[in-house]
Amino acid sequence: MSLAALIPPLESLGFTLNEARAYGALVQRGASTGYEVGQHAGIPRSAVYGVLRRLVLAGAARSLQGRDGEPERFAATPPDSLVAVLKKRFTANADALEEAARTLELPVDAPDVYGVRGYDRVMEEAEHLVASAKHKLAISGWPRELAQLTPELRKAAERKAFVVIFSHAALPDDLPGHVFSYGLDQRELESFWKHRLVIVADDARALIGATERAPKDGAVISATDAIAELATNQISLDVTLLARRSGLDVEPVMATLLGARVGNLDALLARKAAKPKRP
Repeated sequence: MSLAALIPPLESLGFTLNEARAYGALVQRGASTGYEVGQHAGIPRSAVYGVLRRLVLAGAARSLQGRDGEPERFAATPPDSLVAVLKKRFTANADALEEAARTLELPVDAPDVYGVRGYDRVMEEAEHLVASAKHKLAISGWPRELAQLTPELRKAAERKAFVVIFSHAALPDDLPGHVFSYGLDQRELESFWKHRLVIVADDARALIGATERAPKDGAVISATDAIAELATNQISLDVTLLARRSGLDVEPVMATLLGARVGNLDALLARKAAKPKRP
Protein backbone atom coordinates (compact mmCIF):
# COMPACT_ATOMS: atom_id res chain seq x y z
CA MET A 1 0.00 0.00 0.00
CA SER A 2 1.36 3.41 -0.93
CA LEU A 3 1.50 5.98 1.82
CA ALA A 4 0.86 8.73 -0.71
CA ALA A 5 -2.32 6.98 -1.92
CA LEU A 6 -3.86 7.13 1.55
CA ILE A 7 -3.41 10.85 2.09
CA PRO A 8 -5.95 12.45 -0.34
CA PRO A 9 -8.98 10.36 0.71
CA LEU A 10 -8.18 10.83 4.39
CA GLU A 11 -7.85 14.59 3.93
CA SER A 12 -11.18 14.67 2.10
CA LEU A 13 -12.72 12.99 5.15
CA GLY A 14 -11.50 15.73 7.48
CA PHE A 15 -8.09 14.43 8.60
CA THR A 16 -5.22 16.91 8.56
CA LEU A 17 -2.20 16.26 6.38
CA ASN A 18 -0.12 15.18 9.38
CA GLU A 19 -2.89 12.93 10.67
CA ALA A 20 -3.18 11.27 7.27
CA ARG A 21 0.59 10.80 7.09
CA ALA A 22 0.73 9.37 10.62
CA TYR A 23 -2.11 6.92 9.91
CA GLY A 24 -0.39 5.80 6.71
CA ALA A 25 2.87 5.27 8.60
CA LEU A 26 1.11 3.12 11.21
CA VAL A 27 -0.57 1.04 8.50
CA GLN A 28 2.78 0.43 6.81
CA ARG A 29 4.95 -0.09 9.88
CA GLY A 30 2.60 -1.65 12.39
CA ALA A 31 2.78 -0.67 16.06
CA SER A 32 5.29 2.19 16.42
CA THR A 33 6.44 4.81 18.85
CA GLY A 34 5.76 8.46 18.22
CA TYR A 35 9.41 8.95 17.34
CA GLU A 36 9.27 6.18 14.73
CA VAL A 37 6.06 7.58 13.21
CA GLY A 38 7.56 11.06 13.07
CA GLN A 39 10.67 9.77 11.33
CA HIS A 40 8.72 7.68 8.82
CA ALA A 41 5.99 10.24 8.06
CA GLY A 42 8.10 13.41 8.20
CA ILE A 43 6.23 14.90 11.16
CA PRO A 44 8.18 17.08 13.64
CA ARG A 45 8.83 15.36 16.98
CA SER A 46 7.17 18.26 18.81
CA ALA A 47 3.92 17.63 16.94
CA VAL A 48 3.78 13.89 16.36
CA TYR A 49 2.35 12.83 19.76
CA GLY A 50 -0.46 15.38 19.50
CA VAL A 51 -1.23 14.05 16.02
CA LEU A 52 -1.29 10.44 17.23
CA ARG A 53 -3.53 11.24 20.19
CA ARG A 54 -6.03 12.93 17.85
CA LEU A 55 -6.03 9.77 15.74
CA VAL A 56 -6.78 7.74 18.87
CA LEU A 57 -9.67 10.07 19.76
CA ALA A 58 -10.98 9.77 16.19
CA GLY A 59 -10.87 5.98 16.36
CA ALA A 60 -8.22 5.75 13.65
CA ALA A 61 -5.47 4.49 15.99
CA ARG A 62 -5.03 2.68 19.27
CA SER A 63 -2.68 3.46 22.12
CA LEU A 64 -0.57 0.57 23.42
CA GLN A 65 0.83 1.40 26.81
CA GLY A 66 4.42 0.25 27.28
CA ARG A 67 5.54 -2.05 30.10
CA ASP A 68 8.50 -1.72 32.40
CA GLY A 69 9.50 1.68 31.11
CA GLU A 70 8.93 0.87 27.44
CA PRO A 71 7.66 3.86 25.42
CA GLU A 72 4.02 4.15 24.43
CA ARG A 73 3.30 2.70 21.02
CA PHE A 74 0.48 3.29 18.60
CA ALA A 75 -1.24 0.94 16.15
CA ALA A 76 -3.50 1.79 13.24
CA THR A 77 -7.14 0.79 13.29
CA PRO A 78 -7.40 -1.65 10.34
CA PRO A 79 -8.52 0.25 7.23
CA ASP A 80 -11.69 -1.82 6.76
CA SER A 81 -12.71 -1.17 10.37
CA LEU A 82 -11.94 2.54 10.03
CA VAL A 83 -13.99 2.77 6.83
CA ALA A 84 -16.96 1.12 8.58
CA VAL A 85 -16.72 3.56 11.49
CA LEU A 86 -16.44 6.59 9.23
CA LYS A 87 -19.38 5.46 7.09
CA LYS A 88 -21.53 5.01 10.19
CA ARG A 89 -20.59 8.46 11.48
CA PHE A 90 -21.18 10.09 8.11
CA THR A 91 -24.62 8.49 7.79
CA ALA A 92 -25.57 9.56 11.29
CA ASN A 93 -24.37 13.12 10.72
CA ALA A 94 -26.09 13.32 7.34
CA ASP A 95 -29.35 12.10 8.87
CA ALA A 96 -29.03 14.68 11.65
CA LEU A 97 -28.40 17.42 9.11
CA GLU A 98 -31.39 16.33 7.04
CA GLU A 99 -33.62 16.35 10.10
CA ALA A 100 -32.37 19.80 11.13
CA ALA A 101 -32.88 21.13 7.60
CA ARG A 102 -36.53 20.11 7.68
CA THR A 103 -37.11 22.50 10.58
CA LEU A 104 -35.53 25.47 8.81
CA GLU A 105 -37.40 27.99 6.72
CA LEU A 106 -35.64 28.94 3.52
CA PRO A 107 -35.09 32.69 3.09
CA VAL A 108 -37.38 34.28 0.56
CA ASP A 109 -34.38 35.66 -1.31
CA ALA A 110 -32.69 32.27 -1.78
CA PRO A 111 -30.94 32.39 -5.17
CA ASP A 112 -32.41 30.25 -7.93
CA VAL A 113 -29.16 30.34 -9.93
CA TYR A 114 -25.73 29.44 -8.59
CA GLY A 115 -22.42 28.17 -9.86
CA VAL A 116 -19.96 25.46 -8.83
CA ARG A 117 -16.29 24.96 -9.71
CA GLY A 118 -14.35 21.77 -10.32
CA TYR A 119 -15.19 18.60 -12.22
CA ASP A 120 -16.14 16.63 -9.11
CA ARG A 121 -18.53 19.33 -7.92
CA VAL A 122 -20.12 19.57 -11.37
CA MET A 123 -20.75 15.83 -11.40
CA GLU A 124 -22.08 15.85 -7.84
CA GLU A 125 -24.63 18.49 -8.83
CA ALA A 126 -25.44 16.55 -12.00
CA GLU A 127 -26.11 13.35 -10.04
CA HIS A 128 -28.27 15.27 -7.56
CA LEU A 129 -30.28 16.86 -10.37
CA VAL A 130 -30.89 13.51 -12.08
CA ALA A 131 -31.84 11.96 -8.75
CA SER A 132 -34.36 14.75 -8.10
CA ALA A 133 -36.25 14.35 -11.40
CA LYS A 134 -39.75 12.99 -10.98
CA HIS A 135 -41.34 13.19 -14.43
CA LYS A 136 -38.88 14.16 -17.15
CA LEU A 137 -35.15 14.28 -17.90
CA ALA A 138 -33.38 15.68 -20.94
CA ILE A 139 -29.60 15.24 -21.11
CA SER A 140 -26.86 16.08 -23.59
CA GLY A 141 -23.39 14.84 -22.74
CA TRP A 142 -20.41 12.61 -23.41
CA PRO A 143 -20.00 8.89 -22.68
CA ARG A 144 -17.64 9.52 -19.75
CA GLU A 145 -20.11 11.70 -17.87
CA LEU A 146 -23.15 9.66 -18.87
CA ALA A 147 -21.45 6.52 -17.54
CA GLN A 148 -21.10 8.17 -14.14
CA LEU A 149 -24.75 9.22 -14.22
CA THR A 150 -26.05 5.84 -15.38
CA PRO A 151 -27.01 4.48 -11.93
CA GLU A 152 -29.17 7.54 -11.22
CA LEU A 153 -30.54 7.52 -14.78
CA ARG A 154 -31.70 3.94 -14.29
CA LYS A 155 -33.38 4.88 -11.03
CA ALA A 156 -35.13 7.75 -12.82
CA ALA A 157 -36.38 5.34 -15.48
CA GLU A 158 -37.61 3.00 -12.75
CA ARG A 159 -39.56 5.97 -11.33
CA LYS A 160 -41.22 6.19 -14.77
CA ALA A 161 -39.53 9.47 -15.59
CA PHE A 162 -39.40 10.21 -19.33
CA VAL A 163 -35.67 10.17 -20.19
CA VAL A 164 -34.11 11.57 -23.36
CA ILE A 165 -30.35 11.33 -23.88
CA PHE A 166 -28.34 12.88 -26.70
CA SER A 167 -24.67 12.65 -27.62
CA HIS A 168 -22.55 13.12 -30.69
CA ALA A 169 -20.29 10.32 -29.47
CA ALA A 170 -21.01 6.59 -29.54
CA LEU A 171 -22.89 5.48 -26.43
CA PRO A 172 -23.26 2.09 -24.72
CA ASP A 173 -26.40 0.08 -25.29
CA ASP A 174 -27.44 -0.10 -21.66
CA LEU A 175 -28.52 3.52 -21.16
CA PRO A 176 -32.19 3.88 -20.21
CA GLY A 177 -34.80 5.95 -21.99
CA HIS A 178 -34.78 7.36 -25.51
CA VAL A 179 -31.13 7.50 -26.57
CA PHE A 180 -29.95 9.42 -29.63
CA SER A 181 -26.35 9.36 -30.82
CA TYR A 182 -24.40 9.98 -33.99
CA GLY A 183 -22.12 7.14 -32.89
CA LEU A 184 -18.95 9.10 -33.58
CA ASP A 185 -15.56 8.18 -32.18
CA GLN A 186 -15.03 10.07 -28.94
CA ARG A 187 -11.31 10.63 -29.48
CA GLU A 188 -11.89 12.17 -32.88
CA LEU A 189 -14.62 14.41 -31.50
CA GLU A 190 -12.35 15.57 -28.68
CA SER A 191 -9.93 17.00 -31.22
CA PHE A 192 -12.36 19.84 -31.93
CA TRP A 193 -15.32 19.51 -29.53
CA LYS A 194 -15.23 20.24 -25.81
CA HIS A 195 -16.86 18.17 -23.10
CA ARG A 196 -20.10 19.85 -22.08
CA LEU A 197 -23.01 18.58 -20.01
CA VAL A 198 -26.60 19.84 -20.15
CA ILE A 199 -29.34 18.42 -17.93
CA VAL A 200 -32.95 19.53 -17.55
CA ALA A 201 -35.17 18.00 -14.88
CA ASP A 202 -38.97 18.30 -14.92
CA ASP A 203 -38.87 21.37 -17.23
CA ALA A 204 -37.87 23.43 -14.21
CA ARG A 205 -34.25 22.86 -13.14
CA ALA A 206 -31.19 22.86 -15.34
CA LEU A 207 -27.45 22.34 -15.23
CA ILE A 208 -25.14 23.64 -17.93
CA GLY A 209 -21.49 22.88 -17.38
CA ALA A 210 -17.99 22.22 -18.67
CA THR A 211 -16.70 18.72 -17.95
CA GLU A 212 -13.19 18.72 -19.38
CA ARG A 213 -11.62 17.46 -16.14
CA ALA A 214 -9.69 20.72 -16.20
CA PRO A 215 -9.10 23.37 -13.51
CA LYS A 216 -11.57 25.73 -15.16
CA ASP A 217 -14.46 23.25 -15.14
CA GLY A 218 -17.63 24.73 -13.75
CA ALA A 219 -21.39 24.71 -14.08
CA VAL A 220 -24.43 26.89 -13.61
CA ILE A 221 -27.37 25.29 -11.84
CA SER A 222 -30.69 27.05 -12.24
CA ALA A 223 -34.28 26.80 -11.10
CA THR A 224 -35.33 29.46 -13.63
CA ASP A 225 -38.00 28.27 -16.07
CA ALA A 226 -36.58 30.27 -18.99
CA ILE A 227 -33.14 28.69 -18.65
CA ALA A 228 -34.67 25.22 -18.41
CA GLU A 229 -36.73 25.91 -21.52
CA LEU A 230 -33.75 27.15 -23.53
CA ALA A 231 -31.68 24.12 -22.50
CA THR A 232 -34.50 21.75 -23.47
CA ASN A 233 -34.87 23.49 -26.82
CA GLN A 234 -31.15 23.04 -27.52
CA ILE A 235 -31.32 19.31 -26.81
CA SER A 236 -34.49 19.04 -28.89
CA LEU A 237 -32.78 20.80 -31.80
CA ASP A 238 -29.83 18.39 -31.64
CA VAL A 239 -32.17 15.39 -31.63
CA THR A 240 -34.23 16.83 -34.50
CA LEU A 241 -31.16 17.49 -36.65
CA LEU A 242 -29.94 13.95 -36.01
CA ALA A 243 -33.37 12.62 -36.99
CA ARG A 244 -33.34 14.53 -40.29
CA ARG A 245 -29.87 13.28 -41.13
CA SER A 246 -30.67 9.70 -40.15
CA GLY A 247 -34.27 9.42 -41.29
CA LEU A 248 -35.61 8.77 -37.79
CA ASP A 249 -39.13 9.54 -36.63
CA VAL A 250 -38.75 11.47 -33.38
CA GLU A 251 -42.15 13.18 -33.41
CA PRO A 252 -43.55 11.15 -30.46
CA VAL A 253 -40.45 11.85 -28.40
CA MET A 254 -40.54 15.56 -29.20
CA ALA A 255 -44.24 15.72 -28.38
CA THR A 256 -43.55 14.45 -24.86
CA LEU A 257 -40.31 16.36 -24.37
CA LEU A 258 -41.68 19.73 -25.50
CA GLY A 259 -45.28 19.21 -24.44
CA ALA A 260 -47.97 21.55 -25.72
CA ARG A 261 -45.43 23.77 -27.45
CA VAL A 262 -45.20 21.33 -30.36
CA GLY A 263 -48.94 20.92 -30.92
CA ASN A 264 -49.73 24.61 -30.51
CA LEU A 265 -46.98 25.63 -32.91
CA ASP A 266 -48.14 23.08 -35.48
CA ALA A 267 -51.69 24.42 -35.18
CA LEU A 268 -50.55 28.00 -35.74
CA LEU A 269 -48.52 26.99 -38.78
CA ALA A 270 -51.44 25.00 -40.21
CA ARG A 271 -53.80 27.98 -39.82
CA LYS A 272 -51.28 30.26 -41.48
CA ALA A 273 -50.89 27.87 -44.40
CA ALA A 274 -54.67 27.62 -44.77
CA LYS A 275 -55.24 31.35 -45.02
CA PRO A 276 -55.78 32.55 -48.60
CA LYS A 277 -52.98 34.66 -49.90
CA ARG A 278 -53.75 38.27 -50.74
CA PRO A 279 -53.73 39.11 -54.44
